[in-house]
Amino acid sequence: MQRISNESFNELMHVLESFMVLSFRVKMAMKEVLYETTYEKDARILNFGDTQQVVWFLMEGLLREIRMNQKTLKEKTSWFWPSKNFCYTDPGFFSQQPSERAIEASQLCKVIFISYLDWFALKSKFEEVEVLTEMIRAMCNKIKMEHMEDMKLLSIEERYLDKEEILDYLFPRTQLNYIADYMGMAPDTLGRLRSKYYGRKK
Repeated sequence: MQRISNESFNELMHVLESFMVLSFRVKMAMKEVLYETTYEKDARILNFGDTQQVVWFLMEGLLREIRMNQKTLKEKTSWFWPSKNFCYTDPGFFSQQPSERAIEASQLCKVIFISYLDWFALKSKFEEVEVLTEMIRAMCNKIKMEHMEDMKLLSIEERYLDKEEILDYLFPRTQLNYIADYMGMAPDTLGRLRSKYYGRKK
């Protein structure tokens, strides 16, 4: 763990300012409380029942969210975060409730992070931090809700074609059965669709 580098900070600001322009004072206050680190492949960075004390921005790598069936205790992949995404569970970081999900590194990951206490202090001092936070959360919630609706409304093959870009990204980076969980289909079915379509857009 180390203080955020200038390069990483500039990259994060580029993403944040795609939501809204930030004042110089806010940027400098953020820089004082941001850190970066790396996680090895298969590192579980959040466990079931833990309270998420930091929120991550994934610079490089791939993170997956895992849910557990309370009856069978079987783990299933519920979400993936590719690079340049904000990573948190809900309930979790913002509510400071025990997480119902776990988060694991599918690859070597480089992340930027801020602690809950530092984030709370920033948003209490700067109104624009609270506005920015709500914009990011709204975007993340919208993406997840759209995915859930697609899993209900689309046929299996329609799902594959709708998510083809992210699937092409995931296939070389993680296990087929994890991707099948995320897509709500059997691994054999996903394997057949991959054989039919994978790589056609290259």
